[in-house]
Amino acid sequence: MTSSFDELSRSLGVRGSDITHLELDGRWGKHRAAEPGRARLYATLGGGGVLDLPRQRVHLRAGELAFLPRTDAHVVRDGLATSIPPGGSACEGMRQVAASAWSNTREPSSRLVIVDFDLDTRDAPWLGLLSPIVRVPAEDPGLGRWLRETLSLLAGAHELSPSLRQEIATTWARALFAHALRDASASLPGADAVRDERVVAALVQARARPEEDWELGALAARVGVSRSVLAERTTALLGEPLGHYLRRLRIDRAAALLESSDAPVKTIAARVGYDSESAFARAFSRERGTTPTAWRRGRRAGVGQSRAEQVL
Repeated sequence: MTSSFDELSRSLGVRGSDITHLELDGRWGKHRAAEPGRARLYATLGGGGVLDLPRQRVHLRAGELAFLPRTDAHVVRDGLATSIPPGGSACEGMRQVAASAWSNTREPSSRLVIVDFDLDTRDAPWLGLLSPIVRVPAEDPGLGRWLRETLSLLAGAHELSPSLRQEIATTWARALFAHALRDASASLPGADAVRDERVVAALVQARARPEEDWELGALAARVGVSRSVLAERTTALLGEPLGHYLRRLRIDRAAALLESSDAPVKTIAARVGYDSESAFARAFSRERGTTPTAWRRGRRAGVGQSRAEQVL
């Protein structure tokens, strides 16, 4: 079950990323507002700084990584003596020196790399249970070393294509979220659920085959927990009972098949676990507000219109 956290992290989509390199000296800092649907990584390649969240302060050391899974409101600055007003910044003499690099000195005292991830969180309700900030120490020989080395390489690799940079960023994001799922510092209500690898393993198994008729007691026995514990902790992870979540996941996958294939509705219904086309149509209509056939027609009409606009 050691890969359960890694598999669960794949339920979070990464739509894009931005990488910014900063070389700073003197007093500097910025107040960042909360950014729902985004995550942020601070990598301190040299020097240091301070990261303040509403109820937590982290001193960044050289070689350390600080990951904000939800990009809550925070302040990043060179030190405690530098005051940053809400919505303000203190970065005197900052100038752009490359496409994604900024500097305010020729001899920087601090070197930071900031990676912003644009996320699709619709299938990751567990995100709210993670700690607001997850640290990867400078001495971490695994994830920390790998991330620092690839970040250093990217600092000078401006010739990489956008698609290759996106692949690298997606890999980073999944590794960071898997690390955050394992983090023991989360203290939010329900956080024990996200740290229980047996429960996560059960969720990963059910997610992989939502079309199966999962019986909660049998699934609980498979991973070695009681039925009541599994029910309580999957509800904490998902924000809804596991059965409700899996029904919604079936409909999501059916919708994707309706849009991308010409398979008959009856065939798609069977593929996502429904015994009859009529039962599937009722479930689909409850979730999407329209019939499977109307959904397919509407989505394909929208795609056709989009392609015509591109041509024009």
